[in-house]
Amino acid sequence: MELSMKQTSFLPKIDRLSFREFGGDLRKGKRKIARPFSQKLPLHVVFRSSHAKGDCSLLKLAHRKFIEAAIDRYARLYHIRIYRLQNVGNHLHVLLKTRTKSRDLARLELANFLRRFSGEVAMRITKAKKGSRFGRFWDELVYSRIVTWGREFNIIKSYFIKNLFEAHGVWNRKKFPTWRLMTIAADTS
Repeated sequence: MELSMKQTSFLPKIDRLSFREFGGDLRKGKRKIARPFSQKLPLHVVFRSSHAKGDCSLLKLAHRKFIEAAIDRYARLYHIRIYRLQNVGNHLHVLLKTRTKSRDLARLELANFLRRFSGEVAMRITKAKKGSRFGRFWDELVYSRIVTWGREFNIIKSYFIKNLFEAHGVWNRKKFPTWRLMTIAADTS
């Protein structure tokens, strides 16, 4: 009879799934940690701004076109695949995945993509110039969450469609608190 000895750990058990999201107000006032990252799984990213109203709205035609062009330009530059982009007016939802094979390089390219895209959008919308003072455009750090393939990926895509309807006044959260997407025409992506 062989006894297996295991060292006792006094550290709390860590659930690996709890390290799937970062940013927003999740860690406000807490110690900084690295953004969770997977080069094999997609990432749901949210850029949120309470300043994005009226002339600063992300849905304003000039801003919307600029955002689409900027995300496309930086996605090509940093080897990011964009599955979905949803502009809701005061926030942007992006479903993306890195294409680079090297984990360290992919992580660096994702960080550069998030930093440069958010910075350029904020500068363009606030018309920031040297000497002018606007303050922070984005409310918090960019929120990101690792999404698994399959069911979770499809739920996020459905959530993006709900946001599209809500942004354009087709669906009202207060009138219809539950959301179910019954059918979607042939989605090939």
